[in-house]
Amino acid sequence: MRLAFAVAAHLDPEILIVDEVLAVGDAEFQKKCLGKMKDVAGAGRTVILVSHNMAAIQNLCERAIYLKSGKIMKSVPLKSYFHLFKSRCRSRRCKSF
Repeated sequence: MRLAFAVAAHLDPEILIVDEVLAVGDAEFQKKCLGKMKDVAGAGRTVILVSHNMAAIQNLCERAIYLKSGKIMKSVPLKSYFHLFKSRCRSRRCKSF
């Protein structure tokens, strides 16, 4: 996972797709990943972050996409997404919040 992220991030991609990279590795690796994703986004490129790590999402993202069965249900500003997620989570008794 470390090697794959390092290679992908340093190729200067126009779009960097990151799927749960923060779910593995130690705190230092996660910190480096977050920093690199911020650098890529700060350079005007697109970062697509797939994660259950709400702190990372809040730290990196401006918008969120709500998927259901692989279909886009909503694409909204991040604050709206958290409201949507929490309301749906409460109705299903999720333990994420």
